[in-house]
Amino acid sequence: MRITGSSRIYGIFGDPIQHTFSPAMHNLAFETIGLNAVYLPFHVLPANLKEAVEGLRSLQIRGINVTVPHKTAIIPYLDEITLSAKRIGAVNTIRNDDGKLIGTNTDGEGFLTSLQEISFSPTQKTILLLGAGGSSRAIVVALAQANVAEIFIWNRSTHKAQQLAQEFQAEFPQIKINAVQKMEELHSYPIDLLVNTTSVGMNGVDSLLNLEQWSGIQHVVDIIYRPQKTPLLLQAREKKIASMNGLGMLLYQGVLAFEFWTQQKAPIQQMKTQLLSLVS
Repeated sequence: MRITGSSRIYGIFGDPIQHTFSPAMHNLAFETIGLNAVYLPFHVLPANLKEAVEGLRSLQIRGINVTVPHKTAIIPYLDEITLSAKRIGAVNTIRNDDGKLIGTNTDGEGFLTSLQEISFSPTQKTILLLGAGGSSRAIVVALAQANVAEIFIWNRSTHKAQQLAQEFQAEFPQIKINAVQKMEELHSYPIDLLVNTTSVGMNGVDSLLNLEQWSGIQHVVDIIYRPQKTPLLLQAREKKIASMNGLGMLLYQGVLAFEFWTQQKAPIQQMKTQLLSLVS
């Protein structure tokens, strides 16, 4: 990589930020298409978020990804956000158009695109989501826009799952969206896709459910990508259920962010190869 006085600057805001794979993925993408640009990690504390956003304009930083804990808090400091970001209530990508900061959210669409890797189309399907946080919100919106038939949401805090279900039921009245209080009620219910949006399983030991108790699950996605095989995914493999981790979601949300910034087609295969090398 050769950085010059005319290099475009992109990056990511987060706290913590040391774990991010995005710089390696995006810098390779810039190099692959011959774009004079560099992508940097910025450790931004919550107390400094407003000043960091103002710095995007003064430093002419062309684009930024946003990760925890800033995806919602950053919205009031932007000039405009897309409809998808409004519905989700969070922003993960910002473009600087000559000082105008436009926010969007590529998480949900990135998740939908990743489903191609297990040959799954969500249209008119039944989905069970574990978790009611930011990732779950993005996925609910994407699935609703893809015209699923029914979404069940389970969360350890039932009240939070109920709030999320009620909010999006009003937003998407054509979709059945319900909170689940007791997961055993669904043990024999036909579930086309189970999605874990929580961090449970990241330690390589815990899982929120035992697939041996379920008879109707056809596909499993765990959006965790380290470890590559969580206990949930290992059990899905044992039961010969089509499954995948969150690396595809990470890849395709990055692809969409890259194209939102540059208006150029992202080198998907090279970005995917880079991510795989980082988790292997």
